[in-house]
Amino acid sequence: MLKKSFISIIFISIALLISSCGGAGKKDNKDKKDTVKTVKKDSIKANKVYTDIAKFISGMKVDEKSELYELSQTESFKNYSISSDSSWAKLEKRRLSKMRAWSETELSDMNKDIKTLFYPFSGPDFLHAQAFFPKTKKIIMFGLEPVGNIPDLKKIPKEKLSKFFSALNFSIEDVLKLSFFKTIDMSKELNSELISGALPIILLFVARTDHEIVDIKPTEIDKNGKMVYIDAFKNLKSEASYNKGVEIKYKDKEDTVLRTIYYFSANVADGGLKTNPNCTKFFENIENNVITMVKSASYLMHNPYFSVVRNTVLNKSKAFLQDDSGVAFKYIDQNKWNIQLYGIYNGPIQMFSNRMEKDLKQAYKDMKVKSINFQYGYGSKCGLLVARKK
Repeated sequence: MLKKSFISIIFISIALLISSCGGAGKKDNKDKKDTVKTVKKDSIKANKVYTDIAKFISGMKVDEKSELYELSQTESFKNYSISSDSSWAKLEKRRLSKMRAWSETELSDMNKDIKTLFYPFSGPDFLHAQAFFPKTKKIIMFGLEPVGNIPDLKKIPKEKLSKFFSALNFSIEDVLKLSFFKTIDMSKELNSELISGALPIILLFVARTDHEIVDIKPTEIDKNGKMVYIDAFKNLKSEASYNKGVEIKYKDKEDTVLRTIYYFSANVADGGLKTNPNCTKFFENIENNVITMVKSASYLMHNPYFSVVRNTVLNKSKAFLQDDSGVAFKYIDQNKWNIQLYGIYNGPIQMFSNRMEKDLKQAYKDMKVKSINFQYGYGSKCGLLVARKK
């Protein structure tokens, strides 16, 4: 009898142990299911209204359920769409595909862990930032151009649509053909009756690079150098627009990663920053080890009176990509930086002929130079410099 009781106790203990293990297993499975739910493909929702606006101004088709569908059926839009598709197909073949391929090999280390891209003197050029650094989580862009507003497309009379599309084409003509915006042209192109500021062009580029908009918020830089949200976009002009900005959240169609563009309007010359402590503190607050990109920057950082932004690039960056219009070669200490040159250097274009760098020209003779097969910056033949901090 005692023996039977002892055996019964053993069986009961085993049963309880199995039950306990089974319960733990179910709990683990539940935890795993919950984890999967947090990374579902549709966990980041695109804002359909903003995405449709971006698609429409880029000449891309919108859904039949969109509020903009009726406008997309006009002859003006259809003609604009056909023309835009053709222009972008040519651009993709001629330049963008080559830039992306080059970036995959030459900038692979940067793209592997990039968090923040700093792009001073960018204007609304999200296009090339995306081509070279598609995996960045955050882009900080600066330009003189005011932020502007989200276009209220439903208020544009149908008879003015052709004029609106012509203004869009005119605004991006230089960057599509030459790879850069002309500052003088932009001041007129982004300050017209139908197009206000840099924001519409940024949205156009976001759509054309196959992204969706998640959110758009007006911002400004406060006295502590921090980005803060404000109630509404302020369509301000010139110095009154400085420190005003926009935050654009976006995502790839097939991506669950939320990415952010920050664009701010500011005069970042030393004199401009002297009277703008908010922006000066913003530069100080930029985290260390960013990647910096400079393109077609009018050789401004060659000047002694652009020292703040130049030192921000050199002190805050762990690597940077630029043409010769960026940081002058004499400021790049080769004891601190590993430098790789690409392309050719024959000096600047005629407009900036006084910016010839003899030391850079000598470096192209002395260093190992790799070739490139695309246009970057000023001129049809150009050089690139990639610097990595030692």
